[in-house]
This record gives sequence, C-alpha cells and structure tokens, in this order.
Amino acid sequence: MNDPESSLPLPFVLNRDFIETAFAKRFQKWLRHAQQNQSWHVIAAPPGSGKSRSIHDLMRNSGAYKSATGITRLPVLAVCAPKNDPQETRLLTALASSFGVLPTMSPAFRRIWVVKMMATVQVELLVIDDSQDLNLRHLALLKELTDNLAAPPYERLVGLGLVAAHGSKDVPFRETFARPETLWQQFHQRMDTQDPYISVPGLTEKELLPVLATFEDLYRDQLPDLSLHRWNKSIFGWLTSPILDPDGTGQVLMGNVTKFVSVALRRAYERR
Repeated sequence: MNDPESSLPLPFVLNRDFIETAFAKRFQKWLRHAQQNQSWHVIAAPPGSGKSRSIHDLMRNSGAYKSATGITRLPVLAVCAPKNDPQETRLLTALASSFGVLPTMSPAFRRIWVVKMMATVQVELLVIDDSQDLNLRHLALLKELTDNLAAPPYERLVGLGLVAAHGSKDVPFRETFARPETLWQQFHQRMDTQDPYISVPGLTEKELLPVLATFEDLYRDQLPDLSLHRWNKSIFGWLTSPILDPDGTGQVLMGNVTKFVSVALRRAYERR
C-alpha cells in the first residue's frame, strides 16, 4: 500500500537570506564612512528597517579572519546595547565576549584587557546597536575605552556608530550631546563635524520593486509561478497605511515587507 503521508506536500520553508536593499546600502555606507574616516556618528532609522541584519552582513564582509597561527583580525566590532541594566559592566562584558573566551578578571582589569584586544585585532569600527538604550554610565565607558585606545602605546583611532531605533523625525542624542555637562560636551566634540546625526530612510515604491523580485527568486523552487513584482504598487500602498507608517513617511520598512511576503506565500503554498 502507498504511504498516505508520502502524498502530502512538503512543509513551507521560510527563507532567511539577507537581501541587500536600498536601505541596507544607505545604512552600510555610513558605517563604512565611519570606519574609513575614524568618525563618530549617531545613525538612526525606524524599528524594523533592517539595521541589525545590515550590521551582521557588514561584519561578515569586513575581512575578519583567524589564521592557523592564531592571529585574529576583527575590523568591525559590533555589540548590542544592554537593556534594563544601568551598570556599565554588562556592556563591558559584551565587548569582551566578542573576542572569544571571556577571561576571569575584575572589571578594572577587564577594561584594560578590552582596550588591548581592540588594538591587537585591529578594530577600525565600533558599532553599538540599539544605542537608544545607552545611559550615562555606558557612554562614559565608551569614551574611556576609545580614549585609552587612542593614547600611547596603541595610538589607535576608531570610528564609532551609535545605531539607534527611532520612530520620529528627531535623531536620538542630538539634544543630549548639546547639554553643558562635561561628558556630553566631550562626546559632542568627538562627533563628526559634517554629519554627526544621520536618519536613514526606508524604502520607496521604486526601491520596493527589486526587493519583491528577489523574493520571487528565493521562493521560485516552492512557488514556480510566483509574480510578486506585478503587485508592487498595491503592496506599497498596504505597507504605508497609517497603521504601519504612523509618522506618514511614505516609506516601507523591510521588516514589514518580510512579514507580509512570508505570511502571504505560506498561505498560498499551503492552499496549493
């Protein structure tokens, strides 16, 4: 007898490949600018734009390696800001963990060790994702580490990208770094002169089209007749409704695009 389960369709497979959208190119351009010029920037975009995945893609293509002799190079060091933790210890631990096995030592010695490791692996760019969660202690730690790295014996300047999620037109930290307190003034002096605060826009209707075409290619083996690009105008209209675009930017977020496509294609596949 035939196995009844053998006639059932295979389950739908969700594709998680990174798509280099127009937003990702704009976002990564600023991070590369910071890396090449050792400049400091606050780079903001709405939640769901694709910031974190773009950071991971930048790290994968940064030229990082570990040779058989143990020599390691890590041009881009990226960590996520600690949430609901006012102490700087957790941020210090996240930075230290990026170098592999975390040595047992006091926080004071770990500060020295992190600076030494950043110089050893030739860090060129430090990225803090979700930086809107940073507080005074965290920012003071970043200033301390980068100051010590720039001083003898290392004398190494690094770029800094404070990547923040924001839902309005104002970029985080702009008003904070303008305050008269010494620490904020020191941060303000270190920020890039020309473009210290950057807001990266989402996808336009024209930029959505190649994204939908890419999804067609990624799911072609499961849905051979898929033709998403034909519905570009309608999909853009749905994804810029007041619910999904409350600030009225007229731009689409990659997170919403991915959710929309995933749900729609899964339903289409399951209904055969």
